Amino acid sequence: MWRHAAMTVEPELAADPSRSGLISRSHLGIEPFALARPASLADAAANVVSGAWAHAGGIDVAQRLRDGGQAPALVPLRQAGRGSGSDLDVLTDISLRDGALFIGAAVTHARIESDALVRAHRPDLAAAWRTIGNVRIRIAGTVGGNLMSLNPGYDAAPILAAAGAELVFVDSDGGEQRCSVADRVAGRLLVGCQVPLEGRVVFDRSLKPVASVAVGDRHAAIGCAYRDVEVIELDIGADGTVDLDVLRAGLDPLGEPLDNSDASSGYRRRVIEVLIERCAQAHARGGSASAGSGGGEPSATDLPRRPNAVPAGPRDQAAALPDDNHAAGDAGSVELQLHLNGEPFEAAAPASEMLVETIRTRAGLGGTRVGCDQAVCGACTVLVDGLPTASCSTFAWQAAGCDIHTIEAANESPSVEPAGSLPAVMRAVQQTFATASAFQCGYCTPGLILTASSLLAHDQEPDRSTIVDWLDSNICRCTGYLMVIEAVEAAGAALRSRSDAHPEPAP
Repeated sequence: MWRHAAMTVEPELAADPSRSGLISRSHLGIEPFALARPASLADAAANVVSGAWAHAGGIDVAQRLRDGGQAPALVPLRQAGRGSGSDLDVLTDISLRDGALFIGAAVTHARIESDALVRAHRPDLAAAWRTIGNVRIRIAGTVGGNLMSLNPGYDAAPILAAAGAELVFVDSDGGEQRCSVADRVAGRLLVGCQVPLEGRVVFDRSLKPVASVAVGDRHAAIGCAYRDVEVIELDIGADGTVDLDVLRAGLDPLGEPLDNSDASSGYRRRVIEVLIERCAQAHARGGSASAGSGGGEPSATDLPRRPNAVPAGPRDQAAALPDDNHAAGDAGSVELQLHLNGEPFEAAAPASEMLVETIRTRAGLGGTRVGCDQAVCGACTVLVDGLPTASCSTFAWQAAGCDIHTIEAANESPSVEPAGSLPAVMRAVQQTFATASAFQCGYCTPGLILTASSLLAHDQEPDRSTIVDWLDSNICRCTGYLMVIEAVEAAGAALRSRSDAHPEPAP
């Protein structure tokens, strides 16, 4: 029976983790920072105004820090807004307010995709959000993280701009300020956004990073192509036609699009025109360019609740920051208390340490790989509260109090875990990967197995398009994916047969 042989780390290894041969580069270049634990929205806003960085999903923050950014402190919004009993709870709220749909800044992309209120009042937003990023980014990424980063390539800004959303910021004195998406500025704490209940948005990101376009009832919003999201007025004919002369006249005041290694300025301009025309036609027929739909706009009941639309669960109510994290200014180590592969695991680590580094160098579990360090390739995937997580871009303290599973958990004895447990699902997937030869070099295999296991733990009979959608977040340069997809289908069939043979007892 496998157990954490490395749960007690040798003192010399703890002092110099690189001696394990499992060193990660995820921490390199990140300057030390403190963690703030605000008691109110005004407190959080004061931290941000003073120079601290708001930390929502955290993937963008991790990358900016790796790229040389220096944050005196981070203000974790998702932890702060989880059942705090204070006005911080608004950060994770989705509700109807003042005749509009309010979405809190710390609400994840996956929750928008699956939330009943969003699907009932703005199913077009749910359809647009299900195209954002990969499954790990949708699970971790947030509306506020997208908007406060001021990154023109992020998808929330053009969608919300085209929808006519109003952003709600809070000042250090607790007062509210409101502005459009295009007028947002850095250094302010976003509380959330208010989206009109009427209207439709069609979003197309198929040609990123050249350009992305969202078309609403009266406006088109453009991402990726300029230094920030740009919005223009748009007059769509009843048949979805757009007068190109009028469109070009509207684009001209924006100046030339970016000219860089992704695309020339002239090519970007033409792509923008094509995407706006495409979205306008889909808007007129009530469809969705992003979903490739040629029919009517999906209703709240028609929009399928795919497993990648992860419902609010343990991850939305995870533990707050460790108790030793006090106000900004204390940049010491963090006492981590994790639940790793069914065992308690404790360690002291810098606030800047990524979860992949804790797993590999402190717990000595080398099955979690290090790849792109940008939450793109999937090699570093672990399961946090059962959901795929990019451990290369997740700080270790973000997983405090959570259940973490790495590929090593698949080696648990079948007699230890019940048939429907996550390790049992992992073993089934691991077995079908071996039977179907769904691997070659093996570097990406742990991440693929864990991602597939999370999917099958939510749905034992996913269709092929859902499997592809989930595995799209894991890069494999060897297999060509077909054998991987077939292995996941076989694992689902095996799990269903076991469930049929051993049904759960009635309560």
